[in-house]
Amino acid sequence: MKKTAELFFVFILLQILGGAASVPLVLMWQFVTTGTVDADAATASTLVPSSLLTLFFTVWYLWKKGYLENDGQVYSPVSAGYLGWTVLAGVSAIALMDGLMSLLDFLPDWLENTFQQLQGNWGGIVYIAVLGPVLEELMFRGAITRELLNRFRPTTAILISGLLFGLIHFNPAQSVAGLLMGILLAWLYYRTRSVVPGIVVHVLNNSLSVWFTLNWPDVDHFAELTGQPAYTALLAGAAVLLVLALWQLTRHPRIADYRETVSLRQTETDNPHNGLPS
Repeated sequence: MKKTAELFFVFILLQILGGAASVPLVLMWQFVTTGTVDADAATASTLVPSSLLTLFFTVWYLWKKGYLENDGQVYSPVSAGYLGWTVLAGVSAIALMDGLMSLLDFLPDWLENTFQQLQGNWGGIVYIAVLGPVLEELMFRGAITRELLNRFRPTTAILISGLLFGLIHFNPAQSVAGLLMGILLAWLYYRTRSVVPGIVVHVLNNSLSVWFTLNWPDVDHFAELTGQPAYTALLAGAAVLLVLALWQLTRHPRIADYRETVSLRQTETDNPHNGLPS
C-alpha cells in the first residue's frame, strides 16, 4: 500500500509542478509576443501548457520507475472482438452514469469554469479527450492498479483503485462517476493486464463529454434532449447491454500478470508432476 500511496501523491505533486512550471513559460511567451506582461491574462492561459507539462513529467516519472516497459501484454489490444465488447460496455456504462449523475445534480461542480476554458481551444480539447485519458490510464491502471493487484486480492485492489480514481478528480460532480468508472477500468486491467481497453473506454467517455458540451453547452444531461420516457427506455437498454458486454468479456480467459506467469513456469520446472496445467 505504501507504493500505491506514493504513486497517488506523486501524481498530485506532478500536477502542481506542471502548473508552477507553466507560469514563467507563459509570461515569457507573452513578453516575447506582445512586449508586455499581464499576470491575469497569463494565469488564464496556463491551463493547456500546465496540462501538457503534467503529461510530460508524469510519463517521464513512470518511464524512470519502469512502469512503461512493455512486458508483451501491457500495450496489447487483446483482440478486435474484445475491444468491441469493451466499447459496448463503455458506452452502456457512460449512459448509466449520466442517469446516475442526473439524480446527483445537487453535487457542486468546482471545475466547471476550468473545463470551459480548456474546451475553448483545440489544445485543451485534445488534452481532455485523448492525452488526459492516456495519462491517467498509464498512472492509475498501468502503475497504481498493478501495484494494488500485487498486494491485495483482486476485488479489494479494484475497489481501492476505483476509490483513488474518484478522489483524484477533486470535484464532487466528477468523483462519484470517477469511482464507478474507475472500478470498471481497473477490472478491465485485471482481466487483460493491458492498458489498451481502459484507454479506449476512457477516451470514448471524455470525447463524448466534450462533444456533448460543445454541441449543447446549456444541457447538463441527455434526458433534457430526449424527454423522460425515451430516456428511461434508453437507460434500461443500456443496463441490458452492459450486462451482456460484461458477460462476454468474462468469457475471455483472464490473462495472468507477468509475475504470475513466471512464478507458474518456475513451479512447473521445479515440480513437473504437481498436476498444474501446462
